[in-house]
Amino acid sequence: MANILLGIEHGIEVAADDVLKFLTRAKTISSELNPDAIAGLGVLLGTVAKAVEDVSAVASNPLNFTLDATTVQDLKAVWPAVVRFAASVGIKL
Repeated sequence: MANILLGIEHGIEVAADDVLKFLTRAKTISSELNPDAIAGLGVLLGTVAKAVEDVSAVASNPLNFTLDATTVQDLKAVWPAVVRFAASVGIKL
């Protein structure tokens, strides 16, 4: 029983360490992040949220995103900042 509790304690300690590392890195990145990247990501996330909101629509048309011309132009303007942000967290676009 004691070994089980020690194993659980170790697992919690490792998880807490991982969370602390993630939050520290996120804080550093957010302080360096261009506000345009945040705005661009907000638009993209909002579009995804709208697409997955209606489960029945997603079942018949898997994740179709609709962006108007103005939104596309706005995203094009901030896209380099979004790409730099993604690269800073290890995502290659």
